[in-house]
Amino acid sequence: MVGAFPVLCLLGTVLLVLITATSLGNDFVHGGDLGEHPADAVMPAVHALGPAIQFGLVTFAAFAMMLITSEYSTGSIRSTLLAEPRRQVVLASKALVGFVAGLVVGAAVGALGLAASELALQGHAAAATENPAVTVVRVAGLFALAAVLVVALGAIIRSAVGTLAAGVVLLVGTLALPATVSVWTPAGAAGEFVEASDASYPSIVGLGVIALWAAAAYAVAGWLFHRRDA
Repeated sequence: MVGAFPVLCLLGTVLLVLITATSLGNDFVHGGDLGEHPADAVMPAVHALGPAIQFGLVTFAAFAMMLITSEYSTGSIRSTLLAEPRRQVVLASKALVGFVAGLVVGAAVGALGLAASELALQGHAAAATENPAVTVVRVAGLFALAAVLVVALGAIIRSAVGTLAAGVVLLVGTLALPATVSVWTPAGAAGEFVEASDASYPSIVGLGVIALWAAAAYAVAGWLFHRRDA
């Protein structure tokens, strides 16, 4: 079951993004039918994609945490460290695997989610303000950094449940904070970056915020990973 879990998480990520993006697009169209807004109103497809991507990050975090917490739960981390005693190399390799996986999965769900949003809006999609390929790259970058963040949390916390809880709080839960605070968390910065919003700061700053969180977590993880017993 452990072997199938990462695959199920990745499939769940794709499905969750597609379902959420489609639902949000359909809700906007039906809102016009119900008089909630003018019948000819339009919405950027990326506004449906953004929330969908953040829901997808929940299941993707479950995949990313398994890259390291599964070794703690089975005790195989000891064998790994016997085979490669340089602990920083071990941690870096796991973060790199997560980063690459994030790029691939992020690009896939970005492209599929954007297409699903466009289809669901049924002609009510506003003209895109940037090339769709750029949006896909944004999502890929977000997922890659999210993977590094979650792998680092896994090295710090070691527990799968604790790591997933911390990852979900940082990647989604902090949206519940006041907007002026949440935009400086991974969740708020992700929304600003994916939707190319300049409401709080230039959207590229959102990527920088996420990168700083990932780098800080990785620095703490590297220090603890080196000092603690396996």
